[in-house]
Amino acid sequence: MKKKNIAWIWFVGALFLCNMFAGTVLAAEVLKGKSVNINKATAEELVKNVPLMTPELAKNIVKYRKDNGDYQQKEELLQVKGMDRTLLKKWNDFFILEGIGGKDCTC
Repeated sequence: MKKKNIAWIWFVGALFLCNMFAGTVLAAEVLKGKSVNINKATAEELVKNVPLMTPELAKNIVKYRKDNGDYQQKEELLQVKGMDRTLLKKWNDFFILEGIGGKDCTC
């Protein structure tokens, strides 16, 4: 095999390994924040505690709750303008559902 071909193979292999490593680092990204009760949180609390939450989406979450009542399931957030499955999955651990069924509910 020619030296030029071998060098090219090494280059492509190294590039492949770099891309794999970069993908692993990005996939391992850890989002830091605090959990919030989506049935009680204000838009400001959502922005402050949920990483990468935009003020517009936070307002939409609160508005939907005011217009439709407390969230019964986290999946209801998919009805909020600007929310999608990718964001819901990313933020799932930051959203808590409490207070379903009234003030005496312990769920």
